[in-house]
Amino acid sequence: MATKELKKQVEIDEDCQFMADLTTLPDDIRNYNMGIWNLICSIRDLKLFCKGIKPNRHWKFTPVKKYFGMTGNKETMLAKLELLKETLDGGE
Repeated sequence: MATKELKKQVEIDEDCQFMADLTTLPDDIRNYNMGIWNLICSIRDLKLFCKGIKPNRHWKFTPVKKYFGMTGNKETMLAKLELLKETLDGGE
């Protein structure tokens, strides 16, 4: 499912951990935002999961949904996360 196929806008819980990580400033040690990092890694993991591959043996789908405060199956979650990444990148 491509991001253009999403009919309604992406609904995200305002109190989810992703929003907290997105608004925190990075430490002196790291020069990236933890929320963006988790978004990129989650997109990678969901692409594998949609093909029937678990990213690692301890990986579960439910914590991804809880972290981003979204609902849906694996294909819709992947489309929502890709749309969220495009939005944060400035629509490129």
